[in-house]
Amino acid sequence: MCGRYYFAFEDSVPFQRLQSKVEQKALFEYAQEEVFPSQKALVLTRGENDYDVDVMKWGMEGYQGKRLINARKEGIEQKKTFAPYLKKRCLIPCNGFYEWIKTGNGKQKIYIRKQGMPLFYLAGIYNEKKEFVIVTGETSDAMAQIHNRTPIILREEQIISYLQEELAFQVDNEDLLFIKEKK
Repeated sequence: MCGRYYFAFEDSVPFQRLQSKVEQKALFEYAQEEVFPSQKALVLTRGENDYDVDVMKWGMEGYQGKRLINARKEGIEQKKTFAPYLKKRCLIPCNGFYEWIKTGNGKQKIYIRKQGMPLFYLAGIYNEKKEFVIVTGETSDAMAQIHNRTPIILREEQIISYLQEELAFQVDNEDLLFIKEKK
């Protein structure tokens, strides 16, 4: 599951191309740093020969008006809420995401990053209202001690293949770093 993530431009090579595209489109109104559901966020979408950037709202309206922020990859093709949007893929740039673990004193916030990757992308799908959800899968490896769901994580070299529907939703829990946040 992914209930919040973190995104901020850093002064390093992985961010330069994305920042250039954002500046070219004059996008300024999007959440930065800790991003919450229902906020407008920066996303990558399919362009003609490359990716494009846009701003969309995190969360889609589901049945009975419930706001959905994640979609399980297992069975996504059969879900009436998500099946119509499987060809509308997007990627959400982030530096890391958050999960919570139960402790004796309540819950402990954990910040999760990819080792050696200051910027990576969360798989998503979006609708015609420019609302997106993050696609999650069953957790593997060390992440299983934190949560049973994890966002589908992609690297820069996978952007075009994912957006062109050439990549399946695949969980990648390798090289994750877990950082306990102060309460």
